Amino acid sequence: MTAVTEATTKKRRREETRERLLESAVGVFARHGYERATVDEIVREAGFSKGAFYVHFESKEDLFFAMLEGRLAQIQDTLRQTMDTTLSVAENERRMLQAIYARDAEERKWGALFLEFAAHAARNARIREKRTDLYRRWHDFTVEMLEAGRKAGKVRDDVDIDFMASVIVAIIEGSLTQMRLAPDHVRLDKRVGQLSQLLGDWLEG
Repeated sequence: MTAVTEATTKKRRREETRERLLESAVGVFARHGYERATVDEIVREAGFSKGAFYVHFESKEDLFFAMLEGRLAQIQDTLRQTMDTTLSVAENERRMLQAIYARDAEERKWGALFLEFAAHAARNARIREKRTDLYRRWHDFTVEMLEAGRKAGKVRDDVDIDFMASVIVAIIEGSLTQMRLAPDHVRLDKRVGQLSQLLGDWLEG
């Protein structure tokens, strides 16, 4: 084995270890919540030692942040693939909202984790700062999508993109929170058409 091959193999193993720890953490956090979840249980379920854990993460909090960042990145990748600038704003919004709601409904454990994250942010300054950072990324991503729509001639020139990005994020986060708190009564995923048409009316040129 050459030095380059060996280095590549080690890097791949490190990445695999990190991913397994993150996957284990999702299950442990979903079952016990952030406060009761332990590093011991996370590493045990992943099949590693605590030493391996601390190679990748400074603390349980650091792992929790990494887990949420990974989730946000996955959602953004899905939405980038969903967007088609040849379609109307309303149709793009419909497809994006549908993808977000469907994913959240299928993976209920993530809903509980995001609610807990929001609760901790109210009490912990560092977590609050991290939540603000995640919100900013979500907002900037939405701005990116709206600007792409404007370049394609789908979004009106007089629309304040920064403001509308804030509105869209608020609509998505608010509706997801309602679905997570009362999943049997609030099914906004069934009202995607109405929401997307409303946004389309606001934005389309």
